[in-house]
Amino acid sequence: MSRNIAPKSSLSLTEEETEARRSDKDRLLLTSCQGKNCALLIQNGQLMEASFFSKDPGRIGAVYICRVKNLAKNIDACFVEIRKGEICFLPLKNAVSPWLLNRNCDGRILEGDEFPVQVVRDAQKGKRASVTANLSLANEYFVLTMGETRAGYSSKLSGERKRAIRKIFREKALFDLKESKDCLAQSYDALLSETDRRNRLAEGMRLDILKLPATGLIVRTRAEETESAEELLQHFYTLSAQYIDLLYSALHRSCFSCLKEADTDLDTVFSHFSFHEVQNLEIITDQRDIYERLTKKTGRETASCTEGTFFGGGDHPAGCPEIRFYQDNMLSLSGLYSVEKKLRDALESRVWMRSGAYLVIEPTEALTVIDVNSGKYESEKDANDTYLKINLEAAEEVARQLRLRNLSGIIIVDFINMQLPGDQKELLQYLKKVVSKDRIPTNVVDMTALGLVEITRKKINRPLLEQFRE
Repeated sequence: MSRNIAPKSSLSLTEEETEARRSDKDRLLLTSCQGKNCALLIQNGQLMEASFFSKDPGRIGAVYICRVKNLAKNIDACFVEIRKGEICFLPLKNAVSPWLLNRNCDGRILEGDEFPVQVVRDAQKGKRASVTANLSLANEYFVLTMGETRAGYSSKLSGERKRAIRKIFREKALFDLKESKDCLAQSYDALLSETDRRNRLAEGMRLDILKLPATGLIVRTRAEETESAEELLQHFYTLSAQYIDLLYSALHRSCFSCLKEADTDLDTVFSHFSFHEVQNLEIITDQRDIYERLTKKTGRETASCTEGTFFGGGDHPAGCPEIRFYQDNMLSLSGLYSVEKKLRDALESRVWMRSGAYLVIEPTEALTVIDVNSGKYESEKDANDTYLKINLEAAEEVARQLRLRNLSGIIIVDFINMQLPGDQKELLQYLKKVVSKDRIPTNVVDMTALGLVEITRKKINRPLLEQFRE
């Protein structure tokens, strides 16, 4: 039941209560800032990740039947048309065994070939969108991938759990029993449950004409939480049925058809964050339509609204974060968490640290340069200890800024010079530790002879600055 309360609760919060609201949990805020929808991940009171999103479908993840426009063997790629007049970039390494629809595959890709591709990167900075012929479909537990037959497991799964899953899949003949390694069975008979197979045959689907492309499996971290073999298999069969339906549809659709719409940006945001340190995550939004979509997605009932405070919470499915709605006519959610200030700080080139030292972050067309400066830091200790302390603090801040600004490609960090090899080793080890928390693959390569640290980070979405400008 709704109940109206005088809108004083947020304004009457003490400083300690307000800080407790901000810091006691990891929080994902879904709110608006300057007319744009934004998602912000806050941990320990610090903004860790931010992105702007649309409620409408995006492009990443969409599957189209493409036609090869021309080959560019000098760059080991080809250009394909996914919609009339829309050309995308396809690296040939992502099309080793495309599922050709217009002829039998002979190991070559020719102009005019037609096959399904999936959008993996939007067009940005004047570059065309990128696609792959290695389609993948995923849910919270599994990923089905085209291109190879092997089964892989998340590195976060325990050895005991991997063995248990392997046993379940072998008993159901979902793994090829002739292979010594775990390889997914390569027939629709094995991949569909008995019920799904009967239903599709009753609908008139001629599954016998469907020759599956090489298909592999990845078991995700979430599978650690599911003890029930029946529940685990249900998640697999649901995904495999979607996969087979997609392939069967491709056999009967014309070129440039969209076989699968992309998730909305909101769905992508939710999938990225919802199971990140899930035991300590709370999702808060001040937009009712978003709240209702998320509660529906997670199977939770919409809670009653209490004006001037958070609402929601209560019992929710295991592994699902709390979802709360915030409403206050006197103080907005973005105001409570100082969203605009946090975003302005995230776009500044200079980043101050608690010690008084600071970073200077300068993105360029080719790479991003980060300079570490001692700034206002003062210490009477030995210079080597001082430089190590500043650099360790800077390493943690660098890791945060890479996530927050969504910097990718080549990153060069100029830490304060240290003379002791042991200090350099300690810095590199600590930097590797803090960047490992990033959900986007980030690799600390090495320290050069000039003392510059090389980092690479996979490019998936646009940098925060580019999103903000758009």
